[in-house]
Amino acid sequence: MPPKVTDTQPAAEQMHAVEEETARSARRVVATYAQDFLDGVTLMSMLGVEPEGLVHKKVLAEQVESEPKTTRKKATKKATKKTAAKKATKKTTKKATKKTAAKKSTKKTTAKKTSS
Repeated sequence: MPPKVTDTQPAAEQMHAVEEETARSARRVVATYAQDFLDGVTLMSMLGVEPEGLVHKKVLAEQVESEPKTTRKKATKKATKKTAAKKATKKTTKKATKKTAAKKSTKKTTAKKTSS
């Protein structure tokens, strides 16, 4: 007669210990590859392995407040310049597209007139 088979699922305490160990390892990896503190906190919160009590929104707010105002102004100016450049590029592209379309339609009408 074969031996009885029983469910061998680990206890809840064992699962919790494994989860904590995995989270600790993930935090170490994130800390190794993060470029700065905010980057590390962001990655940890994205992975769901942030330490207890660490809230990404609070850390982000503290980082923004602690930045000198001149740095924030420079960042805002750079962002404004980039969006302005993108808008200008879009306008130029639209104009070029319209001109090309106008030339094609003119050629078609000219070809129709000459063939008639």
